[in-house]
Amino acid sequence: MAAFTGQNLNQPPATRWIAPGGGAVAGIAAAATFLLLPTDILEDWVWQSGLPALLAVAEPPLGTTARAVLAIVAAALAAAVVWSALFLLFGPDGIFGTKPATEGGVPVLRRADAHPDAPARKPMSAADLGAPLPPPAPSSSADAAPPPPVVQSIPADLDLPLAAFHPGALPDVPREPVRPCPPLRPPVALVPGERIATVQLPRSPNEATTAPSIESLLKRLEQSARGPLRA
Repeated sequence: MAAFTGQNLNQPPATRWIAPGGGAVAGIAAAATFLLLPTDILEDWVWQSGLPALLAVAEPPLGTTARAVLAIVAAALAAAVVWSALFLLFGPDGIFGTKPATEGGVPVLRRADAHPDAPARKPMSAADLGAPLPPPAPSSSADAAPPPPVVQSIPADLDLPLAAFHPGALPDVPREPVRPCPPLRPPVALVPGERIATVQLPRSPNEATTAPSIESLLKRLEQSARGPLRA
């Protein structure tokens, strides 16, 4: 099972405590500045910051509670900014931080990156691949040599397709034509002068054989208009 070792465990104690120590010192200094600052200077700073326009409570004169609130806010901001800056500079992955240690060429992973089923491995180098293979020897047989290119003259007709100009594009023997498929509906063979017999559809006995007259159509329209309306 792989050991869960991290980069921050390999740092010296002095480097490990630079960021939190610097943040604490900056917070204490900011709080002490606002607590020990004279009242007139503190009120002048508050007026120039424009805070009374946003918060009516911050309008001078300032009492003990307002001074304590300002000291706490300034200490938190100073500590956060200084802590973040020192961590980026002297942290595990910072500019001046210590680089991860290696054990026998295997890098030491962080706890979040390590896994017991997939331990860290040594990076592969060119020495692990062995000696390179010799280049292939050129073949001396005549069959292995590529055929010489076929030189052809420019055709007189420049609109000739390139497929016809290419020597291997047109085969010497044409291919077998595609077998024709029978049509889905066989054609009807008719003798000259013969017509396809038509089928007369049966009619109802009440249907008139002649076209209806205008009077009958108007009478039918009037009867349909007098009938009850359908939903």
